[in-house]
Amino acid sequence: MKSSNARFRGITLLNAWHYENVRDAHPIPLRVRPGYMLIELMTGGRGWVQDGQDWREVLPGDLIWNGPGDFSIGRSDFKNPYRCLALTLAGASPLPLPRFSRWSEIGEVRHFMEEVVQLFRRETFDRSALCDYVLSQLRFRIRVHAHQIKTEHLPVSLRRVLAVIDRDFGKPCRIAELARVAEWSEAHLHEVFQMHLNVSPHQWLIRRRLQAAREKLESSLQPIKQIAAECGFSDAAALAHSFKFGVGMTPLQYRKRYLRAGASE
Repeated sequence: MKSSNARFRGITLLNAWHYENVRDAHPIPLRVRPGYMLIELMTGGRGWVQDGQDWREVLPGDLIWNGPGDFSIGRSDFKNPYRCLALTLAGASPLPLPRFSRWSEIGEVRHFMEEVVQLFRRETFDRSALCDYVLSQLRFRIRVHAHQIKTEHLPVSLRRVLAVIDRDFGKPCRIAELARVAEWSEAHLHEVFQMHLNVSPHQWLIRRRLQAAREKLESSLQPIKQIAAECGFSDAAALAHSFKFGVGMTPLQYRKRYLRAGASE
């Protein structure tokens, strides 16, 4: 985690606002200057952004990471104008992230937008902490989207197993039950997981539980014991052990680092 935080050093969040384009008009696209980045996270409506010589349609949940030389959204649906969270950042160099990605859970997108805008408006709130939170959250969502694209090409039976894990990760889960979902033997299930995902079924399950725990730690003040139970861990100690091994810090340390809003309240 220390190395990933280092990538955010020297980056400053200059502005955060919710932009709503007017009806029956296109916006004036902005060209990002050297040393700056402009992030647009679609919260509603329909728009288009210039991608090379083409215009790319963007819809709610789409994330556009504009670096120097890129243009912001330049066209809007006249009857359904686009809305987006717009973030302006200054930094020595652009982050090595894809320009186009997606955050599929629209309800989470709108909650994130409201949270970021409200915190930015608080003059006493630590802007560097907010910047770290924004960049960490968006980079995580980019990785989730990349993973979703990757899993689309997996065998159908394996995708069924992953869907069950994604849905029921908080419940007791036996490898034999997952093997039955795929209609494979347990040994073959292990072979397929190693071949396509380079982990065992159990390791994949723990990763999913840790992902859910991280999201709860970032977005709530639930007791660690309650988070452990909801995410499928036997108790808080089991969560702490897996979290320390997988994330590099305890759940409490993670919360203190990424939930500055809760700490300040």
